[in-house]
Amino acid sequence: MEVSPKLISHTRQLLQNGIFNHLSDEKISTLHYMILSSNPKAQDQQLIFKLWREGDYTSNFINMQLLQQTNYILQMHGQRMIEEDFLELILD
Repeated sequence: MEVSPKLISHTRQLLQNGIFNHLSDEKISTLHYMILSSNPKAQDQQLIFKLWREGDYTSNFINMQLLQQTNYILQMHGQRMIEEDFLELILD
């Protein structure tokens, strides 16, 4: 099973908008490699979701819109929304 083009496209959009600028060069390189890979595998999908969760969506309104799109895609793939992670931090 391959990673859908929609996940690759959304990851590219997140990179272009600086969502991952605070991550290590190694993690950013991993994302770039997956985008450029001709056939990313299913295990790459889980890594993409993990790295999406490490993104910084709080710096401006556009990033908050990207968070909404990201949450929608996560839900469509049976994953927890990132907003739910924020709520857990607040409630702890």
